[in-house]
Amino acid sequence: MYKDYNIDNVKNKVLIDINGNGKIINWQEKKLKTLELASSYKRLGEQFESKYYRVKDCGTFLEYKRFKEDNSLKLNQANFCKVRLCPMCSWRRSLKIFGQVSKVMDHISSNKEYEYLFLTLTTKNCTGEDLKKIIDNIFNAFNKMTKRKKYKQSIKGHFRALEVTHNLNVNSNSFDTYHPHLHCILVVNKSYFQGGGKTYISQKEWTSLWQSCLKVDYTPIVDIRKFEDRQGKGIEKSIAETAKYTVKSDDYIVRDDITNEIIETITDDAVLILDHALARRRLTAFGGILKDIHKELNLDDTENGDLVNTDNEDLREDLDYIIERYSWNIGYIQYLKVD
Repeated sequence: MYKDYNIDNVKNKVLIDINGNGKIINWQEKKLKTLELASSYKRLGEQFESKYYRVKDCGTFLEYKRFKEDNSLKLNQANFCKVRLCPMCSWRRSLKIFGQVSKVMDHISSNKEYEYLFLTLTTKNCTGEDLKKIIDNIFNAFNKMTKRKKYKQSIKGHFRALEVTHNLNVNSNSFDTYHPHLHCILVVNKSYFQGGGKTYISQKEWTSLWQSCLKVDYTPIVDIRKFEDRQGKGIEKSIAETAKYTVKSDDYIVRDDITNEIIETITDDAVLILDHALARRRLTAFGGILKDIHKELNLDDTENGDLVNTDNEDLREDLDYIIERYSWNIGYIQYLKVD
């Protein structure tokens, strides 16, 4: 697909972006995944022509501020497509969600009267044909649950996010099925855990409540746990769970286990199913006191907002910097600095 260019000739121009934890961000890998999705949209035909071009061109231009003080980089501009399944935009959106939920939780954690729960709500696996209908039911069931008397008297705020996994284990009885589920962060009063309190909801009660709202004839798996050690990794880990990609690219860009070649038929089928099932939805949402804080902090929209500034980076406008621009080079298959 690409010419065999010698990367040694341009090593001094290759983008090296290191995050605050000292980890190199692999923009090349993320861009290649977007091109794989674009190829699937192209194979799917005329109805996806617009998305093909948008995804194909996503992230072809990156502009950075390089700060003179420590030589670090901060993304300043980029051309992101915002297509729901785009791997690069999904990554940026996940960073944004993590940043915003962290800011909201940092704000509310100063109130010592609150405790926090991490809730996972599931359904049975479903076929691709039924995925859209099942996701409809999940969102309707969650909205019903938030209006139930027990929930309203116990839960002061929430953040919820949808995740969909695709079972690609050929040895499984549920091969090529989808598993949509919700990850939620809940805010409760400290009195929630006091013995004999009327607001406490047990694991069994959560399960019964979710089953009732889902209106299913089976017992769904529900996991509920208290955040541990707010000064340590407990709350951070749970925030990271809610900030996962809605769908990972490995769930729709399907490869042969031996050759590592893309299996186009399964890939295109998965892209078609997921694109249709996730279209025009709010996949994340704040509620109650967390929604109020999100508004108070004047934070951007988590799904349709700016994907350059992800709300988890420190502003450094007072420091001197120079502008560096990089573009995607299809010959070298790499981001190279523009002279």
